[in-house]
Amino acid sequence: MFARLAFPRPTVAALALAAAVAALAAAPTPARAQATQRIVSSEERPDRVVHLALSKSKILDFDDEIRDILVSDPKIADAVVRSSKRLYLIGNKFGTTNVVVFGANGRAVANLEIQVEIDTGALETLLRRLMPKSNIKVEAVRGTVVLSGTVASSTDAIQAHEVASRFVGADPKLGATTTGSTGGASGSDASGSSVQVVNALTIGGKDQVMLKVTIAEIQREAVKKLGINISGSGTQGNWSGALATANTFPITPAVSPSAAAGVGGTFGPWSISANVKALEQNSLIKTLAEPNLSALSGEQAQFLVGGEYPVPVSQSSGSSGNTIGVEFKTYGIALNFQPVVLADDRINLTVKTEVSELTSDGAVTIGSLTIPALRVRRASTTLELPSGGAMVLGGLLKDDARQAIVGTPGLASVPILGTLFRSRDFQHSQSELVIFIQPLVVRPVAASKLQRPDQNFRPAGDAAAMFMGRLNRVYRTNGQSSGSGWAGRVGYIFD
Repeated sequence: MFARLAFPRPTVAALALAAAVAALAAAPTPARAQATQRIVSSEERPDRVVHLALSKSKILDFDDEIRDILVSDPKIADAVVRSSKRLYLIGNKFGTTNVVVFGANGRAVANLEIQVEIDTGALETLLRRLMPKSNIKVEAVRGTVVLSGTVASSTDAIQAHEVASRFVGADPKLGATTTGSTGGASGSDASGSSVQVVNALTIGGKDQVMLKVTIAEIQREAVKKLGINISGSGTQGNWSGALATANTFPITPAVSPSAAAGVGGTFGPWSISANVKALEQNSLIKTLAEPNLSALSGEQAQFLVGGEYPVPVSQSSGSSGNTIGVEFKTYGIALNFQPVVLADDRINLTVKTEVSELTSDGAVTIGSLTIPALRVRRASTTLELPSGGAMVLGGLLKDDARQAIVGTPGLASVPILGTLFRSRDFQHSQSELVIFIQPLVVRPVAASKLQRPDQNFRPAGDAAAMFMGRLNRVYRTNGQSSGSGWAGRVGYIFD
């Protein structure tokens, strides 16, 4: 077993020996000597474990004289005898080996189990100085550095891992590197010199983040149609003739004209009729979605409010031929984000948000089956915000104008009279989309402080519903009316 450090009496010989050791330590050697330990020979426990830091040395003093030594793997550790009772051990690369020390008459004085590891003391001191609010413990096991304990935030955990990786020469992204006895690259076997940093740190009191997303969109659309179709027929002697024009509306074929008028007459043997179609349509659409979602720092959260619509797909069923199956596609309001709380309540966000709805524009018709299309507004990005700060995630301003004229060749180009032989289809669309996000570091609260949307809601009785036209009960407090007036300029105006 190991004994306490030996402190010889201040004699002339001891002073001379100390001067020699100091001169040896000051010499340019690849290892720096650590504290001296004394080995007391024992027949009952000949095996001893010696922890040796990489590229450093340790001095062992023996009570018995050293006549010979045996090192099982000199690549891992070297043993050098400087005097008859002093042994120097030098760690070359990570791993385990043993050193057998022989004394007089070939008797084994000690069997040393050498474990070459990383000097974790200096790394632990460095981490404690850089992150005083954290409690980080560093352990080394067969070329692997394990960081354990607690840190204040995920930023401290990442920083501790990077510092430890740089300290041992590992790549922070890969978590491992290969270092030889001089710090250069060499083999990467598990018992050699492959350095790995394992981050087992625990974040004390993880922060929770709530993300407030507001998606606001205004769509304006104007459609104008005017077309005249002329048809006529007649007979003159042995000759007969017919005329018919069908001027379509190619831009908005799904919108039927709201007004149609017909006029006709007879000119001798000829009968002529005209059909006039006209439409003017203005529409305004407002879309507002405000999904809110909370998640722990570093965790991913998903949110979807919508539905699924069936889409037929072709499937093979062997000898029975092709069959039609159904796949469901989701639509609605979707939110997916992953927050990471940094220092000073700054939040790193990876956000994906989407608002989709069914529409007839772009729908596919197969026989008697019509498959609707999706109108999608989607945004995905990564950014950094303070808690409570807001930012515009995305914006879109669209102004689309389309016009088409369909008519009879030649006749449609005649000024004024050409109006009878052509149709005009005009469409003007404007839309503006803005997406706002606001992350907040939140804390749990008592359930009594939360309010449900249906709180205090009571359906109206039969008498109030029939005679007063009410859908819910109305309560009054202290004789005051439950209604509240409006003050100032309120509402919205759209041109």
